[in-house]
Formats: sequence, C-alpha cells, structure tokens
Amino acid sequence: MGIFERFRNGGESLEAMVEEEINMLLVEPDLRTGTQMIGAIIFFGTLLASRLLSASRIKALKGERLLKLTNLNDVNLVKEVFLAYLNAAILEPILAIGGMEEVVGTQLAMNILMLGSICWWIWLITDAFDFEDVTQHFKYYVELREEVEKDPKRFHWMRFKEIEEDAAHERQTLVGSVRRDIALWFVLACILVAWLPGPVTHRDVMHAYVVLFFWIITHHACRRATAWTPGYLVTFLFPSTAIMPLEYCLPLMDVADTVEDLEFVESYREFIIERTGVELIIES
Repeated sequence: MGIFERFRNGGESLEAMVEEEINMLLVEPDLRTGTQMIGAIIFFGTLLASRLLSASRIKALKGERLLKLTNLNDVNLVKEVFLAYLNAAILEPILAIGGMEEVVGTQLAMNILMLGSICWWIWLITDAFDFEDVTQHFKYYVELREEVEKDPKRFHWMRFKEIEEDAAHERQTLVGSVRRDIALWFVLACILVAWLPGPVTHRDVMHAYVVLFFWIITHHACRRATAWTPGYLVTFLFPSTAIMPLEYCLPLMDVADTVEDLEFVESYREFIIERTGVELIIES
C-alpha cells in the first residue's frame, strides 16, 4: 500500500505517514550500512582536504622552538600509560575473532579493523618515542663522517647520503605524514559512524573512544613540552606533526648515555638545525 493510498483510506495525518516511511527506510540494513559508509568516506575526505589546504602552514618548520625538559618527562610518562592500554586492548579483537563463538559479517570486519587500528597506534607511538634512529644519524653524519672525509680511500666502504637530500626527506616526515595521521582519522571516523544509523554501535567502537581520550591527553602534553608546528587544532588532527619532533628532543633527556657535556648539546643542537631547520631553545 502506497503512502498516499493509506492517507486516503485511513485517518492518519500525512506527516505521521511520512515519518513512518522514513523510519522504515532507516531500519533497513543495507541503507543503514550505506549511511555509515558514506559518512565515513565524507569524513576522511574532509580531513584529507584540510590537510592539503593547511600544507603551507604546516611546512613552516623553521625558526626558534622552545623545549621544556620537565614537560618532556611528563610526555614520556603519559606515553607509558597509553602504550599499556594499547597492549592490553589488542587482545580483545584477537580473542573475539578466534574465540569459541563464530564472528561473521559486520562484527568480523569491525574486529579486524580495530585490531589493525590498535597495531597502527602501537607502531605510531613506538616510532615517535624511539630516538635510536636520530642518534644513529647524529653519530654517523656528524662524528663519523668527518673521519671518513679525512681518509676516503681507507673508508671507501662507508657511504653517506647527500645531507641536503636526507634533510629534505626528514623535514617532509616532520611536517605531516598521512600514513601516521590516518591512525587518528580512523578512530574519529569510527566514533562518527557509531552516531549514524546503522549496524555499528557505540559498544563496537569503545576502544576508539578510549584511544581518543588518551590522544587528547598525549597531544596536550606534547604541546606543553614543545610545538614545532603552529596551531593547536592542526597538531591535534595531524598527530605526526605533534609527536614526531619528540624523537629529536628525547635524546636530551638521556643524561646517562647520550648527553655527555655542554659541547655535545651544542653539537647536537646544530645537527637538529641542519636536519630540520628548527632552532631549539632548551629550558631545563
């Protein structure tokens, strides 16, 4: 029975019938799933467009930047709590997929995506707080390079990339990396999808809410320690711009193995300037 035929035969108002028809459409699984998928696609597209439009602002990676070592220690502590949660949360989707009850359809897809998202965050946080690659570059490109250039025939087996080429690649990572930023975008998309009509519920994306909570705290702690990219909202939506500079700052906290004397700090600061364009003002 069509909507207008029902209106002629019954006593219902037209507004009530239209509302009933809309509600019937929204409870259809295919339409509800499509609504959530369209919402996620639009959200990702908006963030990607924002990234492209703010590219010139993000790439302003030069000049003096303040580094507060006390606040940097707080960031390190927050990171430990964040990683502890991620390491615990990774078990849930694994147990759900390989558990006694069969998981199929939307639930299977959600668990696989959530497992991938948690692994992505573990990689992102670990990479940002692991400064061994930075200290390795400093050792080879500053200290060992000078020795090699003095006697190139003897050390013919040692090769280095061009300093300008290596610095350009590193700056590109520091001003924003989509493969890192997408970790947060996926979390935000999951939360958005849960608010739209469809099979994905708030319970399905509970980990996304918790990860977002930890990121809000971590991001604020990072900004208090040092901010190489201007704009609070910019660094919040693009995590790589907030946390990747930390791998250059963390060696300055390692007074047991890395920081030897003031001469080292000066040399390391010059290395950061040459490699990133940022002139650190260190506050201890």
